[in-house]
Order: sequence, then C-alpha cells, then structure tokens
Amino acid sequence: MVDEIIETLRQDIVTRRLPHGERLPSEKELSDRFGVSQPTVREAIRALETIGLVEVFHGNGSFVRSQGDYALASALQTLLQLESVGIMEVLDVRQLLGRHSIEAAAVHATPEDIAAIEATSARFDRPGDLKDVDQVIAGVIDFQRAVSAAAHKPILQSLEAFLLALLNEVQFKSLSARGVRFWRARALEFQPHRVAILAGIRSGDPAKARAAMDLYFEAQRARFEEDESLRSLDLSSPKLVAIVSDMVRQSRD
Repeated sequence: MVDEIIETLRQDIVTRRLPHGERLPSEKELSDRFGVSQPTVREAIRALETIGLVEVFHGNGSFVRSQGDYALASALQTLLQLESVGIMEVLDVRQLLGRHSIEAAAVHATPEDIAAIEATSARFDRPGDLKDVDQVIAGVIDFQRAVSAAAHKPILQSLEAFLLALLNEVQFKSLSARGVRFWRARALEFQPHRVAILAGIRSGDPAKARAAMDLYFEAQRARFEEDESLRSLDLSSPKLVAIVSDMVRQSRD
C-alpha cells in the first residue's frame, strides 16, 4: 500500500494534478482515500520527500516541491556509486553530451544566452577576484552551464548540470589540498578555450562551435590522464561518496 500511495501521488505531481507549491491533502484525508492507517500515509510522504517531490513542514502540512533536478541527481548518484563508476567514465559521458549541446547552442542561442556566456567567461579575465577554491569551482561550472542552457534542450541541460557539478566538485574537493593558486592557474589555462567556444556559438556555425568544444575536451582529458590522483578517482570510495552526497543535498536547497 505504501508503494501504491507513492506511485499515485507521484503521478499526480508529475502530471500537474498537484502543481508545484500545492498543499497535499492531510494525512487523515489520504488515509481515508486509500483505506490505510495514517502511519502508512506518513511513510509514503517521507519517501516522496526523500526523492524531492514533497517538502514537509511540521505543523503546516506537506507541499509539492517538484524538484526534477534533485530527483535526477539523487537517482544518478545511486547508479554511479552502485556501479563503482570511475571519474574517466563520467568524463566520457559528459563529453558526448557536451558535443551535442554545443552544436545546438550554435543554432539556438539567443542574444541573452550569449551575454550570459560572455559574463561567466569574463570572470577569468579578473583572476584576482577568484579568492578561494569555491569561487573557482563556481566560475568553471557557471560557464559550462551557461553554454548548456543556450542549447535550449531541458533534458540535456539537466543531465549536463549534474555531470558538470559532479566532475568539478569531485576533482576540486578531493584534491583541495593543492590550494587555490593551483586550481586558479588550472582554470586560467582553459580561458582561451572558453573564448573560442563563445566565438563558435556567436558564429552560428555548429561545426565551428563543435571544433572549439572538441579542443577544450582534448585539453581536459589530457589533464585527467596525466594526473594519477585524478584518473583513478572512483565514485564508490567513501570519501567521494560523502562529497557527491553533499553535492546532491545542495541541489535540493
């Protein structure tokens, strides 16, 4: 019965019969509807909260919080860790998606999209503003997300957003002892690639944009392959499990 309640309410949420922000019926109303006890309903609500579809405010009830990105991140986190996926395999998938994304961005990017990409790229023209590792991470991720958003493909964007955050959080946080100078210098090495990617999107030529992205990916892969501590990262290791779990929790906030 718990599974039946979860699935029924999940369908109500994803089909917008229960829209984002809507208050769920009370536990008493749901127990009457499904013919079960209130503790059974409570267990189903907790499960929906865990997967990011419901938020519970004690004393005020439960509300729909349709967090597709969180639900996707949570599911992918579990898959990657159960399968003991290495960071290089994640990089493979990220690059496959990124090549498709950049070609779409060259066709569909609006002036606002291009301005957003330009603004995130310009951060690396002011390296003195990148004062800690977290700011470096944010700058790298924001640029790549802006490129992905310019493709105007929501499913692709959600998948890329998760993989981008994963790759950057894992490498920066697991190797944070190297300090901000190391990571700032590494990020600045890729600034010519960001400029070329932006130029490719501006050109409106998918082939030119793809060529710029391919060069960026080649340089990125070379950095991973030449660094044993990066190349050997395994997402099922206890340290990385904690890092990824924290990243997924933050996506819910």
